[in-house]
Amino acid sequence: MLRNWPVYRVFRRELLRLSQEKSVRNLFIIIPIVVFFVLGSIYYKGALREVPIAVYDNDNSTLSRTYIRFLESSPHLQITHYLSSTDALENAFVEKGVQGVFYIPQDFHKNILKSVPTQIRIYTNSTNIVFGNLLYKSALEVTQTLSGAIVAKRIAPLGIDPNKIMGTILPIDINTRVLGNPQYNYVYYLLPGLTTVLLQMIIFLASARAFNREWKKNTYTELYSISKGNIGSMILGKYFAFMIYALSLCGLIFAMVFPIFGIPIYGSFLNIFTLLLLFLTVNILMGFGLSLIVKDEIIALDAAIFYNSPAFVFSGFTFPIWAMPWPNTIYAQIIPYTHFLTAFLKLYQIDTPLNFIWPEVWKLLLFLLIGLCMIAIGLFINRKKIFLTPKTATL
Repeated sequence: MLRNWPVYRVFRRELLRLSQEKSVRNLFIIIPIVVFFVLGSIYYKGALREVPIAVYDNDNSTLSRTYIRFLESSPHLQITHYLSSTDALENAFVEKGVQGVFYIPQDFHKNILKSVPTQIRIYTNSTNIVFGNLLYKSALEVTQTLSGAIVAKRIAPLGIDPNKIMGTILPIDINTRVLGNPQYNYVYYLLPGLTTVLLQMIIFLASARAFNREWKKNTYTELYSISKGNIGSMILGKYFAFMIYALSLCGLIFAMVFPIFGIPIYGSFLNIFTLLLLFLTVNILMGFGLSLIVKDEIIALDAAIFYNSPAFVFSGFTFPIWAMPWPNTIYAQIIPYTHFLTAFLKLYQIDTPLNFIWPEVWKLLLFLLIGLCMIAIGLFINRKKIFLTPKTATL
């Protein structure tokens, strides 16, 4: 019968034991719920809107006022201050709290009527690179729109179709098709990465206490008895229990966090679920291996934190790996999360076929093998505790 099967007995015991430990409840319930929803609320607005800017109109002409109206109509910009000659442009960032200053030079209208090239100066606060890029993009859109309107107005009296003449003035057009997060939404961009890296850290930390805690609490005798001394049943039973908890976290992410914050999933959920199973298995087995090799629970947790904490930074999510110094690049490759994230983004955001993630899958399978080797090494190191009688195992 199933209830007499050693793997099931260990599995049931481990589920109960994990549910009774306060530290495990905090890891799997309190921390994820608080962190996931706090992070989501930070980026809830998604895309930046109405970034405060100031304008200094040194021309005060019909065309300069038209340009200002174009700026006001941009959904990304909000003019909060109009500067004069008495204001220092560089000080506006501190005094006015703006993120950009648009300076319209003197004779702006006159030079354009004479077909003399003229420039709009844009001062940006690039201490935050997000504002710098957004202001440049918005300014380019507004300026190109106004430039097109000026060209159309000039050729109107000639009876020439503006659409035809624009093909001569701007012979190359850009047709951009954005794959993955076409809304440029920060929730869609950051939250999946932050939730999955926290998922890895929680699973790895919990697994790193799977065996050394048994010895610390003197409960290994009970485990030995329930599994009938079969180490394979111990590992499999614990693995299935930890996987249940890990999948419950995945359920929290994909069934609650993603829908609440409206994060779309473009790829096949079956493919994503398969990738998650592999990723979770890697972390559980590597955690088990660490738990067997490092007998002291605190040291094992410190090692797990040291190994996993830089995962998000080194994953290439916020800065490309190929642009990092070579020691950082090497470190990025020895963290499973780096390869999982690459495959996950391909599936979740771009809906790529499975054959495009095989390089990352093979690397995760290599980490799976490393986890099994770590377990084997840990079993060898602790063979006197594990393979002898229950009475000896508690020594």
